[in-house]
Amino acid sequence: MAEKLALVYARVSTNRQADTGHSLDSQRNLLVKKAEQEGYQVELVLEEGSGRKLNRPKLNEALERLDKGEVQALLVIDIDRLARSTIDALQIAERAKRKGWRLIIHSLDIDTESPAGRTMLAMLATFAQFESDLISERVKRQHQARRDRGLTWGVDEGFKGNLNPRTRSLIVKERAKGKSLRAIASTLEAKGLETPRGGKWHAATIRAVLNSPQSKVLVRG
Repeated sequence: MAEKLALVYARVSTNRQADTGHSLDSQRNLLVKKAEQEGYQVELVLEEGSGRKLNRPKLNEALERLDKGEVQALLVIDIDRLARSTIDALQIAERAKRKGWRLIIHSLDIDTESPAGRTMLAMLATFAQFESDLISERVKRQHQARRDRGLTWGVDEGFKGNLNPRTRSLIVKERAKGKSLRAIASTLEAKGLETPRGGKWHAATIRAVLNSPQSKVLVRG
């Protein structure tokens, strides 16, 4: 019978390296002990970097191995070591359920194989949705307050995008002439003009530019 293998994932931010409460050593020791108690052979996955970054190569590689069935369990010390937010952590938990591997979050006593752990995840999902709803309502109030003051987000305040103003003006003018989105995209490609994020121009990209607050201001003008 093949031995069960668990990945112990420990991460520390560079500016917290000296914090013993979040050090790699403290995470590793607690998680290895837990994994061995559960009957797993242990493989360490140690990563340094901010939890806010989407691209964490070692975690991504670990998740791929779990999905393929090469490893049976993933252990982490806390949600903030695993994901940027509770919602992101819940998505990983759902991935574990769908792919058939085990997730253990030590500090919260969450285990996707236990009834208590699944109940805790359900509670976290409820609170995460509640938090998301509160944030959404707050953003709506902020936008309404700006509108009441005659301000437009993305024009008078906030991020105004990466698109060259001359390119935006050209798009608006070409659309006003009755040109299709695809035709405008072809024109911009022929001129060698850059998209907001790089890459090729597509009809969907043109539509997004035209629907932006900055472009709508030009149309009204």
